[in-house]
Order: sequence, then structure tokens, then C-alpha cells
Amino acid sequence: MFWAVVLLTLQPLLTWFSSFGVGVPLPGGGISTSWLSSFHTDLSNFVSNFVVGRLTTTLAAYFVLRAILDAVAGEHPLPSVLTAMFLLGVQTTYNLLRSYNTGTAYATADVLDSLWNYLVSTIMPISAGLAIIGAIINFASRRTGTIRLVCVSIALLSVSALWYLVLAMMQ
Repeated sequence: MFWAVVLLTLQPLLTWFSSFGVGVPLPGGGISTSWLSSFHTDLSNFVSNFVVGRLTTTLAAYFVLRAILDAVAGEHPLPSVLTAMFLLGVQTTYNLLRSYNTGTAYATADVLDSLWNYLVSTIMPISAGLAIIGAIINFASRRTGTIRLVCVSIALLSVSALWYLVLAMMQ
């Protein structure tokens, strides 16, 4: 994920090189040299059109087929199903990363910070709720692991609370 963020914010990241004395002219926020401009355009087209547009959907279809074959062979199909679901969410993840790009010299840090905030404020509370549901199901069916799931839920909610505490202390 880190390298995806770095390559997505490559244009603003290049402004750091000019502060070190490397001649990377970036007037008006755009890439002006022909080599850097063509590299940026080619890389953006490759990621958008080939990797995100074509390759991920084909790989997701492969993993759906693999899940069926795993179930027929008596193996568990869940890893293949989760992989297919992840691959089908790549386009949305790519759009989310692009929306977090501020275009400044700090764009890489801004995208990573926005991803962390999204994880802490959206994903972790949902995961905590699912862990509580799992704990209730385990308790009702008299299975083990109820306390572990409750502790996981508390830990997930604590990360969010501790993150907001750290942010409040830094201001």
C-alpha cells in the first residue's frame, strides 16, 4: 500500500528534489520535462487502464472459479472468495487514494494520514461491532472464544480512542 501511495503522489513528491538541488522544474504544479511527463502519463495509464481496469477483474474471476474448485475438492473456499472480493474493491480503493491526494509536497504523508484516519474512524468500529456479534453468537451457541472476541472489540475501539487522544495532545 505504501508504494501505491508513493507512485500515486509521484508528481508532488518530486518537488522535494528541487529543495536538494536536483533540477526538477515543476512550474504551476505540473511536470514540465518531457521524460518525467511521459513517465507520469505512461504510469498513470498503465495503472488505470491495465492493472485496475482489466487485470483485477480477470484475477477476481479466476479466484471465484478457484473458490468453486476448492469447495468441490473439499477444501475451504473462503480464502479465494476473500481474495476475489479484495480484487473487486481495487477500483474503489484507487479512487479513494486519488481523492486523498492533496497535490502538495506533503501529498504522500497526507494520503497515508487520511488512510489511517479512515481505518481508525470507519473500519475499526465496524470490526468491533462484528466482533461483538461474533461474541454473542459464540455465547449463545456455548462455543469458546467469547471473551477473546470481546477483548478484540475493546481493543479495536481503544485504538480509535487513543488515536483521538494523541491528536488532541499534539494540538
